[in-house]
Amino acid sequence: MNEILFQKLERLKKEVLYLKTNKKNLLENLHISEEAKKIVERSVYLCAEVALDIADLVIVQKNFPKPITYSDTIYKLGDYKMIPRPFARKFTYVAGLRNFLAHDYLLDSIPALERFMRSGVADMEKFISYIEKL
Repeated sequence: MNEILFQKLERLKKEVLYLKTNKKNLLENLHISEEAKKIVERSVYLCAEVALDIADLVIVQKNFPKPITYSDTIYKLGDYKMIPRPFARKFTYVAGLRNFLAHDYLLDSIPALERFMRSGVADMEKFISYIEKL
């Protein structure tokens, strides 16, 4: 694993650990504290962004054609058997989540953040474990 990929993986682990460690408190305060909402929004965005960067780096390092979209990047990891295909199909939601958090400022992000806190953190842990095995 090259240094850039290693650093990104470590950054993702750090964000996942933060969300996992603070899950109860963040979920309790998500609806009532603007500060909690901003913290979760930023941390979830970073998880999605870094996971997509990692997927792209892995594909490039393996000399596979570079995907055009974020979703396709995750699909290709499954197609190229770098992560299980069923997991890749499920995990593509991170591309939409990343785009939603980056561009849909006028929409309520709390439902998406709650979903991620409840199940997305575990998905990120699975993603990390698959990438570490490459």
